[in-house]
Amino acid sequence: MRIKRFSALVLCVLMALQLFGCALIENIKNDPKNLEKPDAEKIFEYIKDEDIDSLCELFSPEVKKNHDLEKEWEEFFEKMDGKAVSYKKLSFPNEGVGKDENGEVYKMHVAVNYNSVKTDKGTVYEQFGYQHIRVSESDPDSVGLLTFTMQDPDTGEWTTVGER
Repeated sequence: MRIKRFSALVLCVLMALQLFGCALIENIKNDPKNLEKPDAEKIFEYIKDEDIDSLCELFSPEVKKNHDLEKEWEEFFEKMDGKAVSYKKLSFPNEGVGKDENGEVYKMHVAVNYNSVKTDKGTVYEQFGYQHIRVSESDPDSVGLLTFTMQDPDTGEWTTVGER
């Protein structure tokens, strides 16, 4: 009797995995946070290295066309007290995914915050952050970073690179 119950339970679990497993995998595959985390780590390395060329390349064609990103990054780094060396954790305060009736992603965006960013001079910024359009079928020129921001810990003044 116990073997029958156990076999029935195993069969139910296998059927549930077969039915719902693909959807779960698809959701994980299209999760903006999972997709963005490696990019966020790479972007922070660019910030640490003050690699303006690489940072400029990440912005959307639309933002590149309307901003002098190189100048804005130079101002950003001039306002920072020292060089960024670390952050405590990443957070994702905003994200969104649009899918059509076939499950194909036609729009995806995510906002990323680096919390407690520390510089080599010991200054701690509450957060640096950026907004990223990962997919936009309706407006391909908007794909890329839109903004990158930093708030001065003393004055509360925001420094923004990109769209304002």
